[in-house]
Amino acid sequence: MLLDDDLPFPFSRLPFDVTELILSRVDSRRDLISFAATSSECKELVVPRHSEYRELRVRDKPEVWAHLCQRPDLAKNVRRVTIQGPTTKSKPERYPTTLLDSTVLPEVDTAQTIASICQALGNMEYLRSFTWIAACTPTDPYVESRHLYRDIFSALKTSKSLCEFKMVDTMPSPGVSVEEENYPLWHIANLQSLFLGHSGWWRQGLESLLTRSPNLQALDISLSLELGAEVLASCCFPQLRQLNLNTTSSNSTADIVKFLQNHPTIQSLRWYPNAGLANSVVGHGSLPNLKCLHSHHSVASSILADLTVPNRTIECVSQLSLDEPTLAILDAIDTSHLRDIRIWRYSGLESVGRFAESFPSLTRLEIPKFGIPTRDDAQNDYTIDDYILTLSKFRNLEYLVDSALWPLLLLEDSPNKINSLVCQCPNLQRLGYFDTNKLEYLDIVFHRDEHGGQASWSEEAAETEWYEA
Repeated sequence: MLLDDDLPFPFSRLPFDVTELILSRVDSRRDLISFAATSSECKELVVPRHSEYRELRVRDKPEVWAHLCQRPDLAKNVRRVTIQGPTTKSKPERYPTTLLDSTVLPEVDTAQTIASICQALGNMEYLRSFTWIAACTPTDPYVESRHLYRDIFSALKTSKSLCEFKMVDTMPSPGVSVEEENYPLWHIANLQSLFLGHSGWWRQGLESLLTRSPNLQALDISLSLELGAEVLASCCFPQLRQLNLNTTSSNSTADIVKFLQNHPTIQSLRWYPNAGLANSVVGHGSLPNLKCLHSHHSVASSILADLTVPNRTIECVSQLSLDEPTLAILDAIDTSHLRDIRIWRYSGLESVGRFAESFPSLTRLEIPKFGIPTRDDAQNDYTIDDYILTLSKFRNLEYLVDSALWPLLLLEDSPNKINSLVCQCPNLQRLGYFDTNKLEYLDIVFHRDEHGGQASWSEEAAETEWYEA
């Protein structure tokens, strides 16, 4: 890598206004840090003016909003904003500290803080993503404000750069009317990604919101009995790639099927329709560009068995039952691109071994009950070594997304068993499991000794799917 001083005309010698303009166009904090590492002069340009002003993730921080309100030259560079409820179990907070006035603020008026939030959002010239998590919890200091939601949505409505909008498990609290055409939420436009985690939205407003973003590439939406799939009937998204539908009513099925047929660009679909209607919901020829599918076993089987789309390049399939009919379907289609399979049920450990021999190129695998004897294995007395041996047949496996294997390894209380797993599965990097104490999914990340010594491991938050991020 060239250092700044090695360049014919060092970047750090450019006028400050020019360097600011250039650095303001860099979205990635990682790229900024890499650039800052080239010289002390570059570090002064980047830290903290840019390194601390790309992502904002806060709960109740009036002083942060006041700072961003008063410093539009710094606030303009924020790309991603996440407002978290007071009790949200989410990622740690991230906000500017170096240039922040750390003196304790006097009693702050709620209206003043809301005004600061809105002005700060208005200052974010390059804002691309806004996420609001659990905004209506009873302990939220602003939950009683009737103007909070309207004012913040009004600020976002005027953004010319916003392309990703998420409301996670929340909606405006009771007493705040959103059922009016001029409510600002319904006028946020030109989005590429939309996530609405609550199903109680006003239908006409939601239709307005959707139609104002014809270039949507990712849509995650919940549809209730009251808010049926009719809301999608008039929508046309020619660039839609990712779709996650949460439905609670069978009445939506026909409209959703029509929507799927009208959007052949979809590459990733997550949809679990009513089990009773799942056998024949998707018509022949639908979803020709589908690469990743998360659905019921019957839906997955019907789509995969559709020979009217012979060139579909499936990369990921979820919720499969490992049985002979499923294996026959997989054997009849092009699985050369298949790298990720999520197995819901399997008949016995031997069936997993046979599956591994048929699909040696898999890099990601999920078998939630792997490590727990099935009914077919009740008489076999399999040990942890048998499960490790079976897993080793997936020679290219990098990530076991979810299984019961790690608790089994801990019960053995033997570093040798973990080392055996790492040695027999040379490409395995991550092993996922559900921690019953923390009530969350975690990943075990393996660290191999270059000299062949004992392997070590660390624990991290589980990787998230696109619809969970």
